Amino acid sequence: MSTIKSSDEHLTLNADGSSKDIKFQANGVEKASISSSGAFTSTTIDATKLTGALPAISGAALTGVGVAGITSTADATAITIDSAENVGFGVTPSAFHNSYTGLNVGKTGTLLAHTSDDDGIYIGSNSYYSTAGNYKYIMDGKAAEIKMDADAAHFKFRTAASGTAGNAITWTDRLEITDDGRGLSQFTAKAWVRVDMSTMGAPDSHNISSITDVATGHARCNFSNAMANSSYNISTSARDGYIAGHSNINTTSFYLRAGDSNWSQADPDYCMALVFGD
Repeated sequence: MSTIKSSDEHLTLNADGSSKDIKFQANGVEKASISSSGAFTSTTIDATKLTGALPAISGAALTGVGVAGITSTADATAITIDSAENVGFGVTPSAFHNSYTGLNVGKTGTLLAHTSDDDGIYIGSNSYYSTAGNYKYIMDGKAAEIKMDADAAHFKFRTAASGTAGNAITWTDRLEITDDGRGLSQFTAKAWVRVDMSTMGAPDSHNISSITDVATGHARCNFSNAMANSSYNISTSARDGYIAGHSNINTTSFYLRAGDSNWSQADPDYCMALVFGD
């Protein structure tokens, strides 16, 4: 027999018998119930009236809590965020240096940025900047990285020879693109120029700040950015019927010379120079 009773200011509702529910109705319509196992069911819950901590709830049992446009059908851990706020998609985040925030994508992809400095952002393959203050391999094999520096406003591309997972990486810079558009590498021209010897003008050039008129068929080409040393190579040419050469090579300039087919000094309107070096 089910009973309703009060004792010491408590109200007891007792649904007597096995598998009996206590039901709450309004106008003959059930609004909520409590099963014999203690499960509470309600058509609606006003969350604004809730206080205190919620009990542990399985995410698999939740519905209607997604973000518009984002759906998860993962049957395993898809995203891991560690205590240092590093994130791993499909993997556990690497042990990044505490001055950086890192993101791992899959087995070897990384994205890294300093937490407070304008040090730029790093995109890595099989590499991460470790708590030991050096780069390490994620797995056995080669590594590569692109750095976009917010302070120096340049791009830097570098690679590393094959190594062992967990060992330190030694990088070799392969190419740097500066904020003025220069490409710095052993395989990239450091400067080029077309000189009109008749006007001592430069209709087109790269890393050349000015042209100085030295004499007939004789111009000094001045670099906008100095070379690291004077050990560089210059390739020259001139329009048909004229020849071109170079001399007086130093870190800040070189001489471009021009003459006719007999190498008599002349002022052709088209002399070219292409510079490689450090």
